[in-house]
Amino acid sequence: RSVYIVLALAVIGGGLYGGYRWTQTQYFVGAKDENVALFQGISQDLAWVSLSKVEKNHPEIELKYLPPYQRKQVESTIAEGNITDAREKIAELAAQASACKKDAQRRAAEAETRARTGEGEAGGTAGAPATRTSATSSAKGTKPTTAPTPGPSLSEEEKKLVPQCGKQ
Repeated sequence: RSVYIVLALAVIGGGLYGGYRWTQTQYFVGAKDENVALFQGISQDLAWVSLSKVEKNHPEIELKYLPPYQRKQVESTIAEGNITDAREKIAELAAQASACKKDAQRRAAEAETRARTGEGEAGGTAGAPATRTSATSSAKGTKPTTAPTPGPSLSEEEKKLVPQCGKQ
């Protein structure tokens, strides 16, 4: 009778160990500290035992720069079959976050430039005729120049990704 109990406990223990070992062959992409991270395991807890651990944190991929739909996917975790697929997903997210970050920096630099020069909706030359401003500029010896777009430049691949930055 005790042999059967020991055998049953061994089968249960072996099953639990085998199940845990299987979980450690799985990978997923998730969020850690407002960044994207690669996790080993599955995104579940068994009682007080976590079935995942951070394989590699990616602080350079900030969630705030991902489009809302991708941010939600990462926050609810993206299961991948193996580490190669998970790394490919992280590379895809890194490219998107980089494009959105550069676009945000470019927009901020443009807004700052417009604020300094008085252009745009909230310009500082309200009520003053435009010809008078340019006459004043010419009299001082400075001439208006067309400066290149401020902020970081985008690669061709990033230019394709920028339209997704604000999409739900």
